[in-house]
Amino acid sequence: MEERTLEVDVPPGIHDGQRIRLSGEGHAGDLGGRAGDAYVLVRVLPDPRFVRDGNDIISTVDLTMSEAALGTQTSVPTLDGDVELEFKPGTQPGEVRVLRGKGMPVLQGFGRGDHRLLVNVAVPRNLSDEQRRLLEDFARGEHEANYKAEEGFFEKLRAAFR
Repeated sequence: MEERTLEVDVPPGIHDGQRIRLSGEGHAGDLGGRAGDAYVLVRVLPDPRFVRDGNDIISTVDLTMSEAALGTQTSVPTLDGDVELEFKPGTQPGEVRVLRGKGMPVLQGFGRGDHRLLVNVAVPRNLSDEQRRLLEDFARGEHEANYKAEEGFFEKLRAAFR
C-alpha cells in the first residue's frame, strides 16, 4: 500500500460531515484499469463565538442594563471581522438584529446567509448603596409608558426569521 499526500480544495460554505470526492485519486483499478475515487470527510471546527444554522450564523451581543436603556454603540464579531453597531435607547433583551449577507457562503451557489445577532441584557448583581438608592429613586418614578412595547416578542422573533 502506497502513502501519498493530496492537496484538497475545500469550497467555502461546506458543512461539517460533508465529503469531497477526488476522482481518480483512489486505489489503482484491476488489470490496469482506471484508479478509483478517494473521499475526504470534512470536519468543521466550531467557533465559540458563532453557531451555524444552515447558511446563517447566530451569535449574541451582551449589553448592560444601562446600555440597553440609554442606547450604545459597540463592536461585535462577524465572519468578516468586528463591526460597530448602534443599539437604540430601549433595546430589549431577546431582540434579534439581522446582518443580511454576513453569514456563510452558499455552497455551490451565489450569495451568503445572514448573521443573526441575539441581544442579551445583563442585569447587575452587586449594587453599591449609592447604585441601589439611585435605582430605587428611578423605580418610584416609573410609569406604564416606560415599558409600553412597540411590538410583541413573538412578532419580533417571527420578523427576524423571515
